[in-house]
Amino acid sequence: MANLPFSAIVGQNDIKTALLISIVAPHVGGVLILGKRGTAKSTLVRSLAQVLPPLPGVTDCPYFCDPSLAQTVRLCTACAARRANGEVLPQTLRPLRVVTLPLNASEDRLVGCFDLAAALHNHARQRVFRTGILAEANRNLLYVDEVNLLADHLVDSLLDAAALGVNFVEREGISEMHPARFLLVGTMNPEEGELRPQLLDRFGLAVSAENIRNVASRSLITGRVLMQETDPAQLQTEFAQSEAALQQQIVRALALYSRTTTPIKIRMAVSQAIAHEMRADGHRGDIVVDCAARALAALAGRTEVTLEDAEQALRLAMGHRTKVLPDLKKIAATIVEEQLPGGESPEEPTELAEVEDYQEQDTPINEDFEPGLAGISRKIKAGQEGFPLRAILKLPRDRHEREYTGKRFQSRTALHSGRYVRSQTRLPVTDLALDATLRAAAPHQKTRGWQPGTDERLKLHPDDFRQKVRQRKSRALLIFAIDASDSVMSKQLMVATKRAILALLQDVYEKRDRVALITFRFAQARVVLPPTNNMTQAREALEKIFVGGCTPIATGIAESLRLVEKERRRDPTIYPALLLFTDGLPNVGLNGNMNGNIPTIDALRLSEQVAAAHVTATVIDTGVHYNSGGAEQAGICKLLAEGMKGSYYILSDLKKDNIFE
Repeated sequence: MANLPFSAIVGQNDIKTALLISIVAPHVGGVLILGKRGTAKSTLVRSLAQVLPPLPGVTDCPYFCDPSLAQTVRLCTACAARRANGEVLPQTLRPLRVVTLPLNASEDRLVGCFDLAAALHNHARQRVFRTGILAEANRNLLYVDEVNLLADHLVDSLLDAAALGVNFVEREGISEMHPARFLLVGTMNPEEGELRPQLLDRFGLAVSAENIRNVASRSLITGRVLMQETDPAQLQTEFAQSEAALQQQIVRALALYSRTTTPIKIRMAVSQAIAHEMRADGHRGDIVVDCAARALAALAGRTEVTLEDAEQALRLAMGHRTKVLPDLKKIAATIVEEQLPGGESPEEPTELAEVEDYQEQDTPINEDFEPGLAGISRKIKAGQEGFPLRAILKLPRDRHEREYTGKRFQSRTALHSGRYVRSQTRLPVTDLALDATLRAAAPHQKTRGWQPGTDERLKLHPDDFRQKVRQRKSRALLIFAIDASDSVMSKQLMVATKRAILALLQDVYEKRDRVALITFRFAQARVVLPPTNNMTQAREALEKIFVGGCTPIATGIAESLRLVEKERRRDPTIYPALLLFTDGLPNVGLNGNMNGNIPTIDALRLSEQVAAAHVTATVIDTGVHYNSGGAEQAGICKLLAEGMKGSYYILSDLKKDNIFE
């Protein structure tokens, strides 16, 4: 069944515009569409292919190379050699296809790999390259749904190919290079976590899907979707004229784009807005905005960019790179007035005056935390406080092999969907590394009686078999042990502690970790939240923490170790990490002992047990310590961190280090 016509989709004008820009100017770097489920993200992408004009390509080329290219370096190796020999490449027209990259795709499937079937057929005398999804996507539209859930190494390979227009494969004795020029469109639901900033920047345009509230529009959407199911031919007929007009607009824009120019005053205004108002790093933003503005002008049938084109391009290209959206018309007026006297364009852009840093109001601590919407991270970014989450929650790799997945740290995996990094000798073999098995068997074929030039199969022995070692991101069990004693009431330290934990919980949610909360006060410690991945429960448990009583740090650590031992009995491969929030002033030891230095001795002894139990630990010093005479009184937090062989942070210092900017 045909897709819903592109022009029949109600609303979502920003997404439509961004997709059309990527068609006219494919080197903008792709489009990222953000939105909740059910907002027509996938429908728009698949409908776009129906209105695109067919492309000419080399008939018998697996990459469908463009025969009109004058530069042989942009052709595949075979087509370049044929043209160099004077051959006229045969052509055919083919509609643009939407090639989908599934979330469970392996690296072999994406970039291509050693073709085992061909190697066996040729008796291992020739290495043959088997093309992957990047080869299929050449001169097509590559669609990645939920790109934020894609494994990081796949995203890296994907964006490298999108930026270079070429896919390089150097693995398993294969050395291959082929064109990979495609229109990249990724969609993601922000509730499921965010892309790394360096990967987010590689998308040229980013737009958010609107949640349509208008009753008439929603009714119209329902009617068209139902019509698509019951009478798709009638729907296609109804919108055939608008689809044809849109296709003609795209064809005209493709012809005009190379002749479209941007006036110098508009280009300078864009550069000032990006460099001084937005404080954006690098030059990618300037280039993308210029290309997008020229594409908008071409789509409107013009050969010169207007200020309105530049404003719209700036919004689409810079929304995911910075928070500030300056008034481009004001900036352009200033440039015309001060730098272009008499209407003459300067030979070189002059240095513009610096502008004051953009300041925003702080966000109240009691605002709601919205799991899945990056709520707390955005709120902290809007203020002047933040916490170096990547430093606090950075966990080292270990040797365990795990079946569960997450996004916290690299781990060996027993699943067959992880990245194949190497092979090993292990029986029984459950995930055969065919390439390594062949390499192990090849030197022994002569002694095993195999004759070259015959159709006899390779002779394999059990000793030749190799197991694939795969790797992928996994999750952790994060245990928050929170000091809820009277001493944390000074200067509202519990308010600051809760704020830090809320920020950490957002990162925990995005990385798919499990979390547990333990509080300790008086002479006891209590698990207020057993291990869970429900962040709503975690927030509610955090809000209900009561403060008061003595400081039994040793008891809190002991309860954390008991929880780790209990979870390890259920699953020996769990990755436990302890985050201890305390002011470091213990006054109650184990069994309620309050005599002399016993509380401190007990706490330090338990900290060494954390290291012995191989629990990754972090101590966050929440205290502002002063004795009765007004002099500073140091706690034992740093000594606890040393005993745990873990990290040490001071809460008040963390507020100054804002990683969200």
